[in-house]
Amino acid sequence: MTHPPSTRAGCRPSKPQWEPRVTAVPGDLWQAKARKLVDEAVYHLWTPTGKPMLDFLTGERGLNEETIKKFSLGFLPLDRWEAAPAWGLAEILRENGKPKKLWFPRGLTIPFCQDDQVLRVRIRRPKSDGDPRFFLLRGSDTRAMNLSTDKPVSVLVESELDGLVIHQEAGDLVNIISLGNAQARPDQQAADLLNQSQLILVALDADRAGAAESWIWWKEHYRRAHRWPSIRGKDPGEMWAAGVNIRTWVEAGIMEYDVDTHPDPDLNLDAVEGEHVIEEHLKPAASSHTATCESCPWYALNPWTHYLDFGAWCHRQMEHLVVGSPACEEFRSGSG
Repeated sequence: MTHPPSTRAGCRPSKPQWEPRVTAVPGDLWQAKARKLVDEAVYHLWTPTGKPMLDFLTGERGLNEETIKKFSLGFLPLDRWEAAPAWGLAEILRENGKPKKLWFPRGLTIPFCQDDQVLRVRIRRPKSDGDPRFFLLRGSDTRAMNLSTDKPVSVLVESELDGLVIHQEAGDLVNIISLGNAQARPDQQAADLLNQSQLILVALDADRAGAAESWIWWKEHYRRAHRWPSIRGKDPGEMWAAGVNIRTWVEAGIMEYDVDTHPDPDLNLDAVEGEHVIEEHLKPAASSHTATCESCPWYALNPWTHYLDFGAWCHRQMEHLVVGSPACEEFRSGSG
């Protein structure tokens, strides 16, 4: 008689090891049709019909015209339907036996192009049109959007629009990986980029789904992953709209986890008294017993100190860098 596997503690079967998902590049016919659709949407975006959408991108999502053009963002003003075989896709039959047509809803088109290939077209529909808010065109590749792939730090976000504004403001500092949604797992290319990263700032949306994914799955699978939520908004786009400096937010994350993205060149101190040079650099200016942190030369080294939004949230960052150190004590007591 065969007995079922024991479920007693210590005898449970181990969970299957996670493997990066494999994605596939769309066929040539699909890409040709997608390119035509993307070009048409780009045209509409820069007409009077598309101006409200263009204003949304620049005024609410923080994207400049150069970024919008570079990534071929566009606008479809009307819904449309086409036959699936015209895109190189198999037909799907309805209950009555008639084939379903491909639906192209009106809205903001967000393509993902790589090496002159159109891999995906996502459409952000107007809120008034109901669900789904984001529509993925059938036949699209579902790989993550990876931008600036040669940096030691990677920032993980959900939407492509959030990824684009970070790339625009801080693409020289970090890689950006846009997953598409909070539950998405890395594909092979994204996993390779994450594995080579010295630091992963997990900036999934600051809502229930994003927080749960940030604290559980990512910490479980990537030991260099750390939660770095948006402030004054649930995502980087809302954060930008609230007036928070995106680049400063990125810099604060890098400094919090002590990753040097711009290492200083090697210095030859053989010809000078090295210890004397270092002491002079770190020695705070003379002050009275009423000295405040704001007047301390160390204070200016921290980018978040210049923005009120970072004040209470990041004050502890300052403490472990400075407060309690000999230089700080000398400065605050007026003995320096």
